[in-house]
Amino acid sequence: MAPQGGGGGGNDYSDAKDAKELLDRIGEDVYKKIKDDAKTYDSYLKGNLNKANNSSEETFSTIKTCQLVEEYRRKNTGTADASGKSQPCRKDVKGEDINRFSDKQGAECANSKIEGNKNNSEGGACAPFRRLNLCNKNLETVSNYNSNARHKLLAEVCLAAKHEGQSISDYYPKYQEKYGDTGHTTCTMLARSFADIGDIIRGKDLFIGYDKKDRAQKKKLQDNLIEIFGKIYEDLTEPGVKNYYKNDDKDPNYYKLRE
Repeated sequence: MAPQGGGGGGNDYSDAKDAKELLDRIGEDVYKKIKDDAKTYDSYLKGNLNKANNSSEETFSTIKTCQLVEEYRRKNTGTADASGKSQPCRKDVKGEDINRFSDKQGAECANSKIEGNKNNSEGGACAPFRRLNLCNKNLETVSNYNSNARHKLLAEVCLAAKHEGQSISDYYPKYQEKYGDTGHTTCTMLARSFADIGDIIRGKDLFIGYDKKDRAQKKKLQDNLIEIFGKIYEDLTEPGVKNYYKNDDKDPNYYKLRE
């Protein structure tokens, strides 16, 4: 059906039964190569929570993630952050926690708020109320990272996830008790929130924002993440690693690096 792969050890697709099988096999091989290449370089991008805490290998105190995140919080916010600027969860105008599950507003679906929606179609994507107030505000203000960028980013993302998990765990059961079972478990809500945070870090978030202030906050967050990943890219000095992500210096958003 198909010619053999080219020289240099290319795969032989000559026994493919039809065009579909040929394309499927080529696609699988390409996927495997990309995956293997990524594995080769991803170790250079991995953050270390102990290093985020400025601990040397000789003074590593623990390998438990939650303890390391709490240590990071104490060292970087502690009781000095009275303004709450470095805290992941936002407050309302009265300085109180925002109700993550509103009985007045279910979701945002307008095309002006969800990227890709057209003509305010109800069939398009919607942002559930849970999504409108993710606990990720701390990522807007991450700074002073220098060569510690990947380690500090990991710690800040873990800190956001910790507060997001606590917020969902506190509010969702109360919402279910008051308004009945929605068909989704707390674990489902947690999984979706963590996936949302992942999309934001990768620069793939579709939720534009529900008002002018929220859109400005989201832009500030993305601008800060781009700056952080730019620093991570600059610090890639190992042979072959920077070359693997070479397209990033043409892409100001560093999408490949952020994946």
